[in-house]
Amino acid sequence: MSVRLLTAIVALPFVALVLILHGAIPGYSMPAFGQALWVIGFAQSFANSLSIFASDIGNPASAAIAFGLPAALATAAFLKLGFDAADAYSLAFASWLLLAFWGCYRLGRLLNVGRLLSLSGAAMWLSTPMLWMHESYSATALGMSLLPFYAMCAWPIVWADGPVLRAFPLFVVAAVIAVFMDGYTFMMFAVAVGCTWIVGALRRSGPWTRSALRIGLAGAAFLIAYVLYVLYIGRTSFDLVSLDIFRGWGANIEFLLRPVLGLLWLSDWTGFAESRSATDYFGDPSVFTTSHAVFLMLAAAVGLIINRGDRRAVYAFIAIALIGFYFSLGPSFKFYAMKPGGVVGGAMPETYAPIPTGTAWISSNLPGFDAMRAAYRWSALGMFGLWAAFMASTAARRSLAGVPILVACAVMLLNLPHMTWLDTYIDHRQNMLAVEAVASNIDQNFTDGERVFFAPWGNDFFVTFLAPTIGISAFNIGGDKNMAIAVKQWPDVLQAFPQREADRTIGPNYADLVTTVLTTKTADAVALSFIDNFAPTQGWPVDQEFKGDLLRLADTLEANPALSVTRTDDYAIIRLRH
Repeated sequence: MSVRLLTAIVALPFVALVLILHGAIPGYSMPAFGQALWVIGFAQSFANSLSIFASDIGNPASAAIAFGLPAALATAAFLKLGFDAADAYSLAFASWLLLAFWGCYRLGRLLNVGRLLSLSGAAMWLSTPMLWMHESYSATALGMSLLPFYAMCAWPIVWADGPVLRAFPLFVVAAVIAVFMDGYTFMMFAVAVGCTWIVGALRRSGPWTRSALRIGLAGAAFLIAYVLYVLYIGRTSFDLVSLDIFRGWGANIEFLLRPVLGLLWLSDWTGFAESRSATDYFGDPSVFTTSHAVFLMLAAAVGLIINRGDRRAVYAFIAIALIGFYFSLGPSFKFYAMKPGGVVGGAMPETYAPIPTGTAWISSNLPGFDAMRAAYRWSALGMFGLWAAFMASTAARRSLAGVPILVACAVMLLNLPHMTWLDTYIDHRQNMLAVEAVASNIDQNFTDGERVFFAPWGNDFFVTFLAPTIGISAFNIGGDKNMAIAVKQWPDVLQAFPQREADRTIGPNYADLVTTVLTTKTADAVALSFIDNFAPTQGWPVDQEFKGDLLRLADTLEANPALSVTRTDDYAIIRLRH
């Protein structure tokens, strides 16, 4: 039996564990539901038009997906092959996770780590809760998972001896995947490359021109990726947020050192986990549930004790870890900093955390860094540095040496969640199947290709899924960035409609606005939405909070002989009478 085949066989249980932890089991589970609606909507539109722009949503212009293009394209491919939405999404994520697993393995081999430890190390990384807990943020989880793959692609240029020009195309591919997958991890990748290059330059005794060539090639790869992203998205930046957001979504120091109660079964059983409530902390629950890195810290400490590999490589990865965790704190140091009673929202004024970390200027002024508003996510870079330091420190040892493999398996065991967490992946798939059935019922009330405006409008995740699925063209779209782009291109009469999140009442001018939209042929139909089209991200059915007011509005509009009204379970659809 060949070594490669044996390696693949040994890898199977590790891969199975990774797919289970991420919920990417087609036909059984689904990694996420809420943001999956958004990704699947774009993917379906890509499949409909065979384009990387969505023509069914965000009209009048075609829409570029703000992040997660590689995940959406993979989902589109499986949709085109005939899979239903839930399984296409799971297959797409499973495919990218397999690439991430291979990248971990290959990086281990480049670090001169044995095959078995490289396999167990790959599973160790991909079992990190920071990764699978971010599946609800769709492509962000994939970007974090792919950090070792990105490092593997960059390694021949920024570190390894030998020809560098031959490795440049793969580096470009990694940078392009990173920037389109998720902006957070694109920045992490760039920081990791810069740090590794600095240490690598210090270790070399050759001419400085060779080190300059290496960083020049790395910079060119990132520049190519950035330019392609700007050309695709059509803008260089989005609206910035205040430092209070960076501060609120920065990690408390204790978050890094202890897991939250109710997540990991072994930590709960031993009493090591700490109880935390969303009402007590700034930011949102992802800040205090995902940031713990203590088990990787222990693994890195064991690696430093073993320390049989390239010490400079270990030091480079430790530097990456320190930088990642430092930025994850945000503009202020926080240790058990709690939200005072009566404070609403996740933003954190400086008065509640007055000790600065020194990153405020960077977060306010440096391009790329100023978009990393969820500062705690930098801890993913810190965790990658710890994991890579552990792997590098065990290099030049035989895989069956024992201790490093036991450490990797122990970290996997410590990172296992309660079964109730895995059950949520099954619920995601059931929710997706339910929403697909709802879309099928709605389909009969619309005409293929007609231009529809859904009102009240807002962050319309459900419309993003619905429109491409049933074959209509919607002005509405979901996602903060995509919504901001689309609204600026809307005709004035559509912009005159109040945004749902800002005004949850149906004003007296609604009838005139709807009539104007139709008589000016801005849209072929106006769908008065009884539901909040963001609410289905939490599952189906949802409350019909606007139904009473909108049915009365529909009655008023029906009195106009020029208009026709079609009433459905969730919408009143207004059209010109033919």
